[in-house]
Amino acid sequence: MVTMLQTLKKCTTRIGLGLVGAAALTTMATPFIADASPVHAAEIGAKHVSCPPATTAKYDPEYGVPASLVGEDATTTTKNAGTPYSSIQCYDASGQLVAYGNDAILYTFPASALAPLGEKLYQQNCASCHGTKADGVLPKATGTGYPNLRGLGPATINFWITTGRMPAADPKEVQAARKPPRLNPFQANAIAAYVNSLEPAAPGIPSVNVAGANQTTGQVLYALNCAACHTITGGGDALANGTYAPSLHVATATQVAEALRIGPGNMPVFSGNLTDDEVRDITAYVTESIAKPSDIGGVGMGGLGPVAEGFIGLALGVGILMLVSFWVGERQ
Repeated sequence: MVTMLQTLKKCTTRIGLGLVGAAALTTMATPFIADASPVHAAEIGAKHVSCPPATTAKYDPEYGVPASLVGEDATTTTKNAGTPYSSIQCYDASGQLVAYGNDAILYTFPASALAPLGEKLYQQNCASCHGTKADGVLPKATGTGYPNLRGLGPATINFWITTGRMPAADPKEVQAARKPPRLNPFQANAIAAYVNSLEPAAPGIPSVNVAGANQTTGQVLYALNCAACHTITGGGDALANGTYAPSLHVATATQVAEALRIGPGNMPVFSGNLTDDEVRDITAYVTESIAKPSDIGGVGMGGLGPVAEGFIGLALGVGILMLVSFWVGERQ
């Protein structure tokens, strides 16, 4: 009986030691297993991205990124800098890059199924200036062509159409003015899908998650990078040679992020130097604090600024005092 108990005790001890050893080995191997397995909940540091359904998330600059989408992005050392190379990438079953980004901004490419509709819309609204093949080449004796649209990326096409600047009211204007858009967002995406099918490129159309933005940081970044042209109140201002920085009071979150990433007109491109977190902070500040100002002191007067508002206040104040004085003098 004693021998049997001792044998059971030895077996139990060995089994316990075996389990502890297996747990330790599993713990030590976990990082290597995680690195080797397919990435579905992709992560860069503390940044996550939820890829669209039926896609696989990867962060590997050498995997499947078309050369046309990389270009100079291969030199980007900043993580999440608005380029496919610096972000987590989402691939469909065929290996096609359909989105990239992180929890701050997800950049998506319009579905290729929209391209046939986009071609029809393009020929109706854009071909007369940009050519039937979107290359800026017009048939002979029909005038000078306008910019080549190939290789600009869906965000560029989407920005110009959704802000109403294209189709242009007057193609010969120095700077296309913002106006109510002729085409709706779905049609804009379709045209972007068609143009991108001719020569795939980035950036994709950004979807900004402003919920986690820091507007204090956004205000500082806006003052450093944007206020010199758009003014500190976002009202816009004149530049050189008949150009101007437009007002930001009516821009949507997607349009603000697009402008920062593509640099429309005279605006510099901020891809590669501003992270998606920083772009999100600026976007939140512009669309919330600037577009919806809290005028604690009273009437905002369009955000003209303290100097202009001071002159208006002085003129109105002195004018009212003069009228009251004349009225009192007339009565006496």
